[in-house]
Amino acid sequence: MKNKSNIVRSSVLVLLSLSSALVAEVPAYKVDKSFGQNELKVPPVCVAMAAKDQLLVLLEDGTVVLYDTAGNMTGSFKADMKPVPTTMTAADGKIYLFGTVMAEKTREYQGKKTKVVEAAGIKCCVYGPAGTKEAEIKLPQAASAKDAHFIGKELVIGDYGKGQILYYQLVGEEGKVTRKITKVFRLCCGIFDFCPGTEANSLVVANLGAFKVQTYTDGKKAGEFGARGEKEADFSGCCNPVNVACLADGSIVTVEKSPTRVKIYDKAGKTEKLITGLGELVEGCSTIPITVDSKGTLYLASAEKKCIVKCVPGATEPPAPVPAPSTPVEE
Repeated sequence: MKNKSNIVRSSVLVLLSLSSALVAEVPAYKVDKSFGQNELKVPPVCVAMAAKDQLLVLLEDGTVVLYDTAGNMTGSFKADMKPVPTTMTAADGKIYLFGTVMAEKTREYQGKKTKVVEAAGIKCCVYGPAGTKEAEIKLPQAASAKDAHFIGKELVIGDYGKGQILYYQLVGEEGKVTRKITKVFRLCCGIFDFCPGTEANSLVVANLGAFKVQTYTDGKKAGEFGARGEKEADFSGCCNPVNVACLADGSIVTVEKSPTRVKIYDKAGKTEKLITGLGELVEGCSTIPITVDSKGTLYLASAEKKCIVKCVPGATEPPAPVPAPSTPVEE
């Protein structure tokens, strides 16, 4: 019986050791540094990743600033387009800038006609990295551009004005709508953010008014997670999360405002890990734009502080202590 007890004890110790190793291997993030405070005189409104992990930062006045992986500014240019661009994306060595065209319209409310200014379309201009304008692309059926990404060969736009996501096939200097995701988003505060997913033709949406993260593949809903609440794993406030990003392993990064919280969930939304040390990046209802490089490094833009906060992976949690084995009782 003594030998049997020793075998059981050894098996338990092995399992505990394996469990501790697995915990130790779970990646975490830490704040590495912030940059831009001394050179960004205008608030950043969007961040995007170009080739070779070059960070692009779009400022409120339409200036695009380029940074290397160390956070050193390597160049900048001011887009000569009106309206001023508010979001961007990059592909094939080109920078796509998007502005929302506003127009005066007459609306009737309770029998009275009122003139209002509303989002009425998108202007998209394409620039080279040195700031040379190369093209202007027509994008029909959209009222506004709050976010934009290339997913596969298609340009995908988050249109807050009509509460939809549109997929465009670009032919020359014109986009043709191939499909839409519409009538499913509960948007708030003028915020609408999504990101490409890790699966083919997939994307992840921050459906902030519903307090959920939703995934779509080929324009069809594939899954969701999240709930309104005060626990760390929940989303709190008037509407959250405001921004999302995806890591290469399928993990999903969520960004919340008021208070600022950045969390890493597994792709099913079952577990999460909070990044500490960020402080408050914005006040009130505002976005915290985020992008990710090829190494999984996160870059978050703070309009309030006029800076970019860099968070790096690699920090690990200490392994759980292995309890001391009890002495088996001999029979």
